[in-house]
Amino acid sequence: MRRRVRAAAVLLLIVTVFLTSVIRVAALDDTYTFKELGFSIKFPKDDYVITVDTPRGDKAFEAVGLDYDETMIAFRTANIYLRAYDPDKTYSISMTVTKDVNTEQINNYSDLTSAERKVILDAISQQENVDSVVEVKHDNNIFFDSQSSVTSGESTIYINVCNTVINGMQIDLTLQKNDEEITPEEAKALTNAAGSLSFDKINRKTGDAFDWWRLLLWVGILAALIIAVTVIYKQYNASVKRKNEERLKARRARRGAAEDTELAHREQEEQITFEESLGYRNDEEFAERAEADEMAGYDIKVRDRDPGKGIEYFEDEGSNIDDGTDYFDTYFKEQVKPRSGIQRFFAMIGFYIRNAFKHIGYFFRNLFKRK
Repeated sequence: MRRRVRAAAVLLLIVTVFLTSVIRVAALDDTYTFKELGFSIKFPKDDYVITVDTPRGDKAFEAVGLDYDETMIAFRTANIYLRAYDPDKTYSISMTVTKDVNTEQINNYSDLTSAERKVILDAISQQENVDSVVEVKHDNNIFFDSQSSVTSGESTIYINVCNTVINGMQIDLTLQKNDEEITPEEAKALTNAAGSLSFDKINRKTGDAFDWWRLLLWVGILAALIIAVTVIYKQYNASVKRKNEERLKARRARRGAAEDTELAHREQEEQITFEESLGYRNDEEFAERAEADEMAGYDIKVRDRDPGKGIEYFEDEGSNIDDGTDYFDTYFKEQVKPRSGIQRFFAMIGFYIRNAFKHIGYFFRNLFKRK
């Protein structure tokens, strides 16, 4: 029981310390807003901060030993909008904002390609007294962080600059320290200030920088369109194919019925033999007719089933008799001979090719009409 009480007390103490630290951190920074520029920046509460809007008589002027009028003139001349001093007044951070044709054309460093930013980085590194420069990123904004030093007589000024271009404005945060190198803690103060920049709206420049997300969006739309067209075409093609198969089945059924009828007719005709010629008035009449036909060169195999209409003559398979004589009935001229397997195969191939081109033409014609 005592262990549980102790654990609860320790947990409560940790939570209390955590909440206290959060409140303390939250209270460390003051926000300075520049409505005409459309952004704000934060600095530690203990710093002495002077802006273009700081009123005359503010205690910060007396604390850092600056005259109000001289300071405001210097601010306007150098486009300085803010200057902050640490409590010990060992360094200062100045914020300058400029705008011209070049910055408006760039708009945002984040809009530039990596190759274009490399050109700017090289240009900064080649400036006099610049020791190093790196590209850093704070809250999706690109900065160039450079280190330099200037010696004048026996005094050396160490400078750390965070440079960026956002919404067509060049913003420079410059940390300056005399005679002593900038410590990592002091450089961190500059980094925190750059990271605290908050804009009402960042105007992204369209068309100059390559937008990968927009490319992926259009690729996705195009892929979805292709898939939709493919599905619609497959469904349409399947419907056409099904209808063609139904027509083909019906045609084959009709052709099969016709072939069955023809085969039955042939079988029936073949069953009529010479002995079934008794339907004539007498054998002498049939014999006389048959003798006359044989003299004409025909090989008599079968006769008509209805006596009185005369005899139908069929050409023997081995006969060389011309089928255009008056003795022949029109039976063989009117009957449709069934196609061979090869003929049916090529006919089917031609049918599908014609239908494929026809329906593809219908599809693209309707597609262009819709556009």
